Amino acid sequence: MIKRNLVFLAGGAAVLAAALTVGCGSNGGTVSDSTVTANPGSVVTFGSDAPICDVESFVVTINSASLVPQGNGTPVPLITSTAPATVDFVRLVDFTNILNTASIAPGTYTQLTMTLTNPQLIALNTSVSPPAPESITPVTFTSTSSSTFTTTVTISPALVITSGATTGLTVDFDFRHSLQVNGSGQVTGAVDPQFTVSAATTSGTTVGEATSLYGIVQSTTTSNLPTGFTGSFALAVHDGTGQTLTILVDGGTSGTVFEGDGVTSFANLTAGTFVEVDAIVSTSGQIIAQIVDSEEQTSTASQKSAFLGHVIAVTRDGSSNATSFTLLVDDEIPDISGVVPLHSGLNVTLSSSTNYFTNWNTWNRQAFTLSPKTLGVGEKVAAHGVLGSGTSPALAAHQVFLRPRNVLGNFKTLQAAGSDGKTGGFTMVPCGAIFGGQAITVVSYSDTNFKGVSGLITLTTAPTINIYGPLFYEQTSGTTASGASWTAPTWVMQARGVHQLPN
Repeated sequence: MIKRNLVFLAGGAAVLAAALTVGCGSNGGTVSDSTVTANPGSVVTFGSDAPICDVESFVVTINSASLVPQGNGTPVPLITSTAPATVDFVRLVDFTNILNTASIAPGTYTQLTMTLTNPQLIALNTSVSPPAPESITPVTFTSTSSSTFTTTVTISPALVITSGATTGLTVDFDFRHSLQVNGSGQVTGAVDPQFTVSAATTSGTTVGEATSLYGIVQSTTTSNLPTGFTGSFALAVHDGTGQTLTILVDGGTSGTVFEGDGVTSFANLTAGTFVEVDAIVSTSGQIIAQIVDSEEQTSTASQKSAFLGHVIAVTRDGSSNATSFTLLVDDEIPDISGVVPLHSGLNVTLSSSTNYFTNWNTWNRQAFTLSPKTLGVGEKVAAHGVLGSGTSPALAAHQVFLRPRNVLGNFKTLQAAGSDGKTGGFTMVPCGAIFGGQAITVVSYSDTNFKGVSGLITLTTAPTINIYGPLFYEQTSGTTASGASWTAPTWVMQARGVHQLPN
């Protein structure tokens, strides 16, 4: 099963849930949203595995969601129809996100009820050049033959929330069995949502990690901080919920790492900047930045937006340097979709003055760099620049940032495996048609997160695997100290995670 994991991390008197934009009820009452402090009410993380290959977007509106107390007590609303939440499941692919905070009374909760509406499905047509997104219509839920679906799922084991403590709820969305396909394996637009729900576990003082936070910095401060922190910033998160989170900065020797154009410390971070953040959530509910990838100032008035997506076509000169590329736009911050529609192809032109950033250096152990030569099809990037005029404007890029991504496919060959069972490498064949059936090399490390499999030597060819981390299109052949190797030109993934999915 390919699953999308929706993790609600709840604490004391609060719950964080995917797209919770309103206060949660307590015994039928309501409370307002709360800013995350040293003792927050709730924390939400949201993660998922890749869906069927070449599905680019699956958007649904969570019109309502409620926790049902043990003994069928009065449901506690997490999301209401007055403030629904829209979520694109495909944006979160084996990554996690914090979606909102809301208060909820301590107690034992045994069921979760959700109503989903307005499903939208986008697939990638690779039979045309460059590949083009296509909207699948109509999209309906099979149980209702309509665009509305309600389900009540048992929480097993039950969710127990105690005063002053932080706990969590994991909702697995089985995407492969939810999206219906025809005899050729193509999605049909019929969706039968499949969920399992269980109480989450806590590891030490960490209740979860948010590897996919991004948005615009609203303000920074060095005042009124919890002990041990040197700063904090308010981040308007771009996730369909409209929330603003307080992110704490650790100034210790092993604290927050700042990366980006001219940003080497918290002092360089300014309001209005688009950032991507890797953070952990502590057992006290604090959101603590591990990496802050600072990119560029944004402006709706000047149509200066961060265009996020992946490369679906590249034009190169005689020296194999990219001169332009087509970006399939997954998101844009701030939203100027009236000019550049989401899930459309954006022509991005490159020049000698374009700057390239790799960042995520703690995940990039081979110190690969993004450049005109290593910019390739399949990479996930954020592009910044000056948007041209006209009905289909091009973006003259002055900055391109490589972003981590996932790749879904099948294990092919084990190259090397160290004594720890994790350090080494292997080849896999992506199922996405954008890769043209070419095998890619995956490099793994002692801290690579293996899920569904104990390590490298237990990978097998039959089940699908999902890998995630920074993906590079390397133009130079190489071999790592651990024995993984590649022959250029080819894609090389430095895996932060390897997830073997059950049949």
